[in-house]
Amino acid sequence: LYAGAAEVGARAAASLPVVDIAPFMEGAPADSAARARSAQALDAACQDAGFFYLVGHGASEGEILDLHRVAKEFFALPTARKEAIALSSQPASGRGYQRLGENVTQGRRDWHEAIDFYAEPTEREVDLQALAKPPASAAAVELERLRPFVHGRNLWPESPRDFHGVTSAHFARMAGVGRALMECMASALELPQGHFGPLVDRSFWCARVIGYPPLQDAPSGGGPVDASCGEHTDYGCWTILAQDDTPGALEARMSDGTWTTVEPVPGAFVVNLGDMLSVWTQSRFAATPHRVRQTRRDRYRTSVAFFFEPNFDAVIHPLQNVALRGAAAASNADFELSTEPLRRAMRGGGLVYGEHLFAKVSGNFKFVA
Repeated sequence: LYAGAAEVGARAAASLPVVDIAPFMEGAPADSAARARSAQALDAACQDAGFFYLVGHGASEGEILDLHRVAKEFFALPTARKEAIALSSQPASGRGYQRLGENVTQGRRDWHEAIDFYAEPTEREVDLQALAKPPASAAAVELERLRPFVHGRNLWPESPRDFHGVTSAHFARMAGVGRALMECMASALELPQGHFGPLVDRSFWCARVIGYPPLQDAPSGGGPVDASCGEHTDYGCWTILAQDDTPGALEARMSDGTWTTVEPVPGAFVVNLGDMLSVWTQSRFAATPHRVRQTRRDRYRTSVAFFFEPNFDAVIHPLQNVALRGAAAASNADFELSTEPLRRAMRGGGLVYGEHLFAKVSGNFKFVA
């Protein structure tokens, strides 16, 4: 690794906490003291900021530089070549390239372009009929709308030639980091090892390779543009973000309502919490609203976000263990209940992850042709 916990901690001390996930990574030596320290750090970070720097993830400097290289090379291609994998060519799948201004947050256009990828489960790996039962109770017509999304195929660009290899290797590594974070959270919440395994062992992960030109370049026509990516919370468990070195772009809203800049720190990923952690922990760990405003005229920012999520058919209920008693009022009283399934779950009724995900994603772009 090209920066250790101590170095990252020194650089990040003025902004966000640092969590070392190494003791929970697959193949790590058994070290109960190191695991306890990481779990304590995670618990504190999730209750405090809901954003933190992650080290001990195993990714090298070269891997991350390659990731941003292939992203920048793709976004520098002529528009016609990028749109060869346009999401609009298979909109029901939710996968592919979104051109500048196509993504929408809270009804307003965002000024970024991106390629969206999802897990590609087989028919046997997702039980769509689980959504026909409580708590989702989805109608048959709704299940048919979900099918092409769940079983869609990713669209990969032909150029750069190593784009597929570089990004897919990164996604596989991040899935391992996501599993380690789930184990670390179980320890922090005084739950048995492997508690979350049956809910995430077929993770319906998502990944976005994103490009941000200067916000000032957004045209005035076609609807208002206020942000590179508008204020929102993320959908599932953990967002693991690889930023390039563009300063001052990512902003997180703290529990007191103030905004803080989440600066790039070499050697560290940025992690923020998704909505399912708010449900499980009754808001002890609350998803943190965040936004992007890339205003550096001399920079084209890239970031690669990996969203580690539950299984599509996972039923999510608030946890009832002792560590969470009285936690509901602990943090983020204005937590955004952005979908009906999320509102139901936060009232104690539970949700199926896929129904919440589809409700969120459907609002971001024209989902069906």
